[in-house]
This record gives sequence, C-alpha cells and structure tokens, in this order.
Amino acid sequence: MFLTQTAAKMLVPALLLVWTNAVSASPLQASPSLTNNFTLSALNTTLDNANSTGAPLVLGSAGAIDGEAFYVSSTYYSYPYNDYSAQGLVGGNLRAFDKQGNWNTNASAPSSSYEALSWATSSFYHDVASTAFSAVTVPASQYPVLAVNGVYDMWYLCSSDEFRGQNSVYFNTTSIESSSGSSSIACYPVLLNMVPV
Repeated sequence: MFLTQTAAKMLVPALLLVWTNAVSASPLQASPSLTNNFTLSALNTTLDNANSTGAPLVLGSAGAIDGEAFYVSSTYYSYPYNDYSAQGLVGGNLRAFDKQGNWNTNASAPSSSYEALSWATSSFYHDVASTAFSAVTVPASQYPVLAVNGVYDMWYLCSSDEFRGQNSVYFNTTSIESSSGSSSIACYPVLLNMVPV
C-alpha cells in the first residue's frame, strides 16, 4: 500500500501529536550514600505483609576459609542471629557493622540472575568493595529501597528445602534449584527496604 502525497501530509501531524503526547516515567531519585545506618528488610510485593517494613534480614552464615567468612542476606526467622546489627551505604558500597560498630564486611553486587545478595568479612584480604549499590525512592515504600546498578525491583526471597536452611535474597530469579537438584523452589518478589536504625 502506498500513500498519496496528500494523505502523507495529513498523517504526519497526527503521528507527531501521538509522539509529543507520549507519557514518560518519572525518574527515580537514587543516592549512592545515606546519612544514617539502617537494617534491610524484605517487603513482599505480591502478598500482604505482617508489618509495614517486611521480614527483617540478617547476614546468615554461608561458609568460611582461613581469614575470610562469607554471608548471605537471610530472614531473621530462618537464621535467628544478628551479629551485624546495622548496614550503611557509602559511595555505592554496602557495608555491614558489627555490634561494636566495626566495619570490615562488604556486600558483593549481584551481576546476573540466580545470584544471592552475599557478603564477605576478611582479616587478611582487602578487595575493592563494589560501588554498584544505591538507595532509591519509590512510591510503593515509605523507606528508601536498595538497588544494584539502578535496578530495585528484581530482588526475590527464596526458601531453602535443606534442614535448617535459610530463606535468602536472590537477584533476578523466580526460582532456585532444590538441594537434591531434582526440582526447583519458587521464590517471590520483594523490595529491600532500608529501615533507619
């Protein structure tokens, strides 16, 4: 089908009108630093929550080697220990502070799907900390929300089927593999609220 010159002249203003009236999303306010310390909590975005902040998160044990310990963000319900009572966001670096206020624990920024929000503490090694984290303001939350590389809505809370397994935070995955490897476990989407302490 070909348009005549007259039809094309009439169509161009209509297309411009549609283009100029396009709706654009408001930019999110993101900050690589917060002035106050906070705790993380996982707010379910698909079902009702028991409170307005979500499930409290702690650094759950994920193993150790000589001079280094590893953690994963887990619910307090599944790992009822809180050795790192506050987190901080400084220059895009997500930090954890122990009960004495010492900082030697950093989060690793997830870079792909099926990756947990993990942390490491080291007394020997001094790797450069990730600067990919930020706090964003979204209408769905009364608190700042944690983002990685500007993405805040791809966090998932996944349950473990292992004995005394931890319910942990993952990035960009709707399911994780079961401990037997024969099936998958469904996860649900969450916002990671940064609740001031």
